Amino acid sequence: MIESQMLKGVIEGVILHIIKNNQTYGYELVEELKRNGFYTMTEGTVYPILKRLNQKGLILGAFKKSEIGPRRKYYYITHAGKVYLSSFYKSYEELSVCVNNVIDGNKK
Repeated sequence: MIESQMLKGVIEGVILHIIKNNQTYGYELVEELKRNGFYTMTEGTVYPILKRLNQKGLILGAFKKSEIGPRRKYYYITHAGKVYLSSFYKSYEELSVCVNNVIDGNKK
């Protein structure tokens, strides 16, 4: 299980990446996260993050009619979101390299 403090540092970037690749709604986003190993993600966790991303101008939401059930709020990434995501990729890569350097160095 991923520690919650570690997860807090990366989940916004992960969610933005998913939205960038496919406009999605909250429940579908939770299911995508779970399919990729984020088993503790719930709608109660994801919706506040979506709200925060929206308030930052990184995503926008629009209601669309659903073929089954009520209309859904689909989220899509903004230009500012793409800029933020590019920065996230770089920061995550740098952090990953540093952590791996320490872990690999301690294995020797």
